[in-house]
Amino acid sequence: MDNIYIEKYQNTDFRDVIALLVQSFESKFCRHQKLSNNDIENILYASWHLKSDDPAYLHFVAKQNEKVVGVILIRCRKTENANKNIPIISLCRRYGVYNVIMMYTKMALLEGHKLNEGECYIEHIAVNGTCRGKGIGILLLQQGEQALLHRGYTSYTLAVAGGNPAKHLYCRFGFEDIKRTKSRLKGYFLGESQWTIMKKVYKHV
Repeated sequence: MDNIYIEKYQNTDFRDVIALLVQSFESKFCRHQKLSNNDIENILYASWHLKSDDPAYLHFVAKQNEKVVGVILIRCRKTENANKNIPIISLCRRYGVYNVIMMYTKMALLEGHKLNEGECYIEHIAVNGTCRGKGIGILLLQQGEQALLHRGYTSYTLAVAGGNPAKHLYCRFGFEDIKRTKSRLKGYFLGESQWTIMKKVYKHV
């Protein structure tokens, strides 16, 4: 498949993963803000501290010729405040208080899911725009599924925006709608007010 392979996320992938996420969710990150993609990447780089050895997450990347072209991050347990020591003051000075507050509000809205017992939640899954349609999303979902089953988890959930065409991929993979929500806050900050929670449940023998 065009020399595409899946491997565990490494700390050296951090910059490439952030760039991919900003590209994939540009319409949400840029909404109501006059920041370049590079500015947004820098804010996220200073704010997130995703470590490859963090036991609260399952984290995999898809690569082609050693370049990150896909990513999936799965939260498996309640996390501590891993994003402490964020340089808020310097970020506000560089990008403006308004832009920093907007970014953190969007991040909080996107990361607000509370885990139930035995549940894993997909924080994000993204594929480079030039590589879509090659089955990378399915490969990432399969890799995540194998890892969570190995750890003994019993369900796999995600939230998908109402207009996201990737929903058919999740349905094909076995996810089912369990709840539909409408949020004016998400509509204003992210441009998507309609969201669906989807779940795939496993029965361990």
